[in-house]
Amino acid sequence: MKISGFFARGLVGLLGTLLFIAASISTANARGIDGLTSEYPVALSVQIDPATITDDDLHEIRAAGFEFVRFGVRPPLKSVNPNLIDYPGLIQRVRKARLEAIVTLFGGREIWGHEPSDLRGGSRSKETMFADFASDFMKAHTTDVAVWEIWNEPDNKTFLQPNLLSNFGTASSELCNKLAQQKIQPNIVIGYGFAKLPFAGGKVPSELEDAFVSAARTDCLTDISIHPYRSVPETALADYQKLRAQLDQRQLKKTGIVASEWGYASYMPVRDRNAQASLIFREYLINAAAGIKLLNLYAWRDRGQSYFSKEDNFGIKSKAGEKKEAYSALTEFLKIARHSQKVSYQDAKGMSQLVLRRGESLLHVVWTQGPEQTVSVPAGSGKKCTRVDFFPQMREGSCGSPSGGSFSVKATANPVLLSISD
Repeated sequence: MKISGFFARGLVGLLGTLLFIAASISTANARGIDGLTSEYPVALSVQIDPATITDDDLHEIRAAGFEFVRFGVRPPLKSVNPNLIDYPGLIQRVRKARLEAIVTLFGGREIWGHEPSDLRGGSRSKETMFADFASDFMKAHTTDVAVWEIWNEPDNKTFLQPNLLSNFGTASSELCNKLAQQKIQPNIVIGYGFAKLPFAGGKVPSELEDAFVSAARTDCLTDISIHPYRSVPETALADYQKLRAQLDQRQLKKTGIVASEWGYASYMPVRDRNAQASLIFREYLINAAAGIKLLNLYAWRDRGQSYFSKEDNFGIKSKAGEKKEAYSALTEFLKIARHSQKVSYQDAKGMSQLVLRRGESLLHVVWTQGPEQTVSVPAGSGKKCTRVDFFPQMREGSCGSPSGGSFSVKATANPVLLSISD
């Protein structure tokens, strides 16, 4: 039967419309970190203390360029939650400040609490008690929490007793079953906040790796979360690539990677506040280079006042509320990098160059891991070049005159930005 041209064109148009609708539905239903939208090359979060965070803090965090805050939610047990935090109230305060929440759910190093008295639950096991707590909390706050994280560093004995690795797998499986039964399916559920790089030659116990793979294959977990602490940020790039390859080998190609905790402390005599600022700045740049969609910085405020305690000094603000150099450098960069996207990244002989595009401007950020190096940045067809230094404080100036079609800049461990535009 011959189909008229008019009818054929109409049929083609109808098919095109149906395909567009199907694609739109598929995109709308897509889960995982790949669907996250942000104003920045990497969506930035910062760790907060639920017991001490104020509304003024939350508004300042948003104004500084952070889009998320991360905090842990513990069950109503004195042994793990002595202050009995009002978590629902905190979630609403976060939303009121125009921030999104990353909520980490965990019970205690014994899976449920720390004390034998915490197990007064009749015939229920500690694995079931954790699964009930986590699923109930997720169900109650599904629409108010952007990212759920299951557990925090189960490969660290502070958060999980090593003899309970198999029990943790059972707890994870029970939680996933409960979420499926109750049809609770948040867009982004990450796990398990690994302290070490998983699937990398025994660094993480196999029981935890197996539990993650099982949860991810059933779409209970949409993404993997890791804590890439290290002496210099640049080495994370190779580890991200290794992890990506390992996930792909396990048929988890749609499983994304989230850096849900990573920071640097300023504590003497190891690292002063200027060195902290440089490393935190480069940490953000490396995540942009690697295409990581979400980074949570540890932490908003120092925990204590000792200059010699590592754990006291991870904040980008002091205990008293003073802005550290890391705060200033990172937030000033975010003002420039807003609405930009990665173009390229190069790492040659310890010299790094990240290129971002913002509208018609190219933003070249250069730095080194070691001694000072002279770097050539292509001038292209740009008529204007502005150099921005962030250390010891932000200042703008001319890039000088190009030579041989390039601008010359001396790169150090403190990143410098050249903005080239018409």
